[in-house]
Amino acid sequence: MKKYAKWLALLLTAFILIGGCGNAEEDSGKKQQAESEEQSEDTPDVSKENNEREDESEGEDAASKEEEPEQEEPENPGPVLNPDTVSYAREEVAASASVNVRTAPSTDSEIYQTVPRRSEFVRTADDGQWSAVEIDGKEYYIASEFLKLKSEMTDNGYLVVIDAGHQGRGNSEQEPIGPGASEMKAKVASGTTGCVSGLKEYELTLMVSLKLQAELEARGYEVMMVRTSHDVNISNSERAAIANNAGADAFIRVHANGSEDGGENGILTICPTSGNPYMGNLYSQCRSLSECVLDGAVNATGANKKYIWETDTMSGINWCTVPVTIVEMGFMTNPTEDANMADDGYQQRLAVGIADGVDAYFGN
Repeated sequence: MKKYAKWLALLLTAFILIGGCGNAEEDSGKKQQAESEEQSEDTPDVSKENNEREDESEGEDAASKEEEPEQEEPENPGPVLNPDTVSYAREEVAASASVNVRTAPSTDSEIYQTVPRRSEFVRTADDGQWSAVEIDGKEYYIASEFLKLKSEMTDNGYLVVIDAGHQGRGNSEQEPIGPGASEMKAKVASGTTGCVSGLKEYELTLMVSLKLQAELEARGYEVMMVRTSHDVNISNSERAAIANNAGADAFIRVHANGSEDGGENGILTICPTSGNPYMGNLYSQCRSLSECVLDGAVNATGANKKYIWETDTMSGINWCTVPVTIVEMGFMTNPTEDANMADDGYQQRLAVGIADGVDAYFGN
């Protein structure tokens, strides 16, 4: 009995000890938790602050990136005026011919518009090759050779293009007789020769054409020459294109005649027919110009007046978009007329007479 009482006492003691330890550990845990909570209230959470700072920093970086514009690669500016030769000055200029206005100083650039002769502009810069001009507040470009100061435009407002017929060597290559034509013709013939003077037609036509140029310029006309030398290769359609592109008010083509009949003589002019399929809309102007030039040349020289030949066989007429006439000054196959046309004084009278015809055509 005593033995069982002893064991019972031991078990009771152990139970008390175990229960006390458990409560002590629980109390200790609760105390540590309370201390931890008190510490969390009094002590800042460093990791949280660091996270918040990182978020703020990332926000600032993002804002900074938004404020800074993206760096784009510079575009190729394209053709510009030559900085080594350009000069800047505002001056009033006018086009000396029909000319293309371009978006950049290069013949490869886009054509903004094509303007007629005597169109006026304000030029702001010129590098000797290209000029910058203002149009509707924007800058465009025109080849400098086609611009003159308004103060230098002293002519009477009319442009006459003179074509001294033929050239040192003919060109038998073929070209259409007119725009879109299937019929072909030699690009330019070699011309005839004086039966007594030995002058070539291309020599005579240039002699008279240069005198005509001087006479017209003295009367206030602006004059453009298709050729001023014999060593050229310009087809009849190309000669017409020169007058067309210049915006000629009148295109005078100077020639001399020839015939198997040595007695044939006199002056005639040539124009298209009213039914010309290429430029018949210009018939009345061409006919009037031909009449005026014929009368003027005959009156000045006393030569035989022949007639106006209306024909659509001349490619140098068919390709024209401006009023045109061909003047046949006389027959180089007639000894008397050939000798007359070789004379410097007679050539001057021819030039004066043709100029008189131009005056009459424009009502001057």
